[in-house]
Amino acid sequence: MTNYQACNTRYDKMENKINLNLINTLILLKKYRSMRTVAKVLGKSESAVSKDLAKLRGEFSDQLFVKTQNGFESTHYLSQIYQELESAYLQLVSVVNKPIEFQPHLYKELITIAIADPEYDLLVSRLYPKLVAHFPLAKLNFVTWGPDSIDKLMRGDIDCGIHLQNERFSKDIYQKTLKVDQIVTAVHKRYEISEWDEIKPLPFVFIDVPGWNEFSYRFQDVLPKKHREDISYGVRVDKLRSALQIAANSKVAIQSPTRYLSDDFSVIAYPQGVSFNIAYSFYCLQTERHSPLTQILSQLIRESYQEV
Repeated sequence: MTNYQACNTRYDKMENKINLNLINTLILLKKYRSMRTVAKVLGKSESAVSKDLAKLRGEFSDQLFVKTQNGFESTHYLSQIYQELESAYLQLVSVVNKPIEFQPHLYKELITIAIADPEYDLLVSRLYPKLVAHFPLAKLNFVTWGPDSIDKLMRGDIDCGIHLQNERFSKDIYQKTLKVDQIVTAVHKRYEISEWDEIKPLPFVFIDVPGWNEFSYRFQDVLPKKHREDISYGVRVDKLRSALQIAANSKVAIQSPTRYLSDDFSVIAYPQGVSFNIAYSFYCLQTERHSPLTQILSQLIRESYQEV
């Protein structure tokens, strides 16, 4: 066997010896010398502790305890390694249990939030004072969600976002529902239209929503097959405000979430009782969803949605 092979063999054996789940049992047994007491402290049966002790014997290169009239006594081997072993274990426990310190009022970094265009005006005015109250020293950057927002979120250029829920995005992106709504077909009341058959001859204003339906219109998939040809667009825009203005001033139909429609519009029921639910979601990286910053941003955004 070469020196390299011998070294690898020793290293492999060392890797197999470490089982941190059992080190606490070892420390307690050395302290109390009684398997019954250790079982009570751990909330286990003596049989379970005995099995743990058997596993410990298999993970160390020498015997750890000897059972005597005074209970379990440390062997010479355990006495030699115990101080360092206990110190390392306690240090690890301290690191794992150490709370993450985060002081929002001292946070000075840039906070960037991407918001879907239709939601932008509704939310920024409500969200801004909440953020300033929690992060008085931070710089705030509200941007409109664009085609590259997911890439920016992945790179860390955006801290979080608000957009329509999209199951097509990578599982690396965390989505949490903020509000549920329905997309409906609507037309201005001045045209006195109330039935789907009356809508069919009208052109539609289609809205391209970056990161959601800029390549396909989802409501066409929702409609029964025989009605999918009922809809044809006369104009496409990528701003909801513009679509609503067109629909308010021209004889065209619009597909819109109910939250944006004023009382000037009549909602036209879809054929065959079809409904089209959508959800607005909070977006962040899966790896950042439990960070203190993201947790606070998520809570403040949720509170803002409760006010809208």
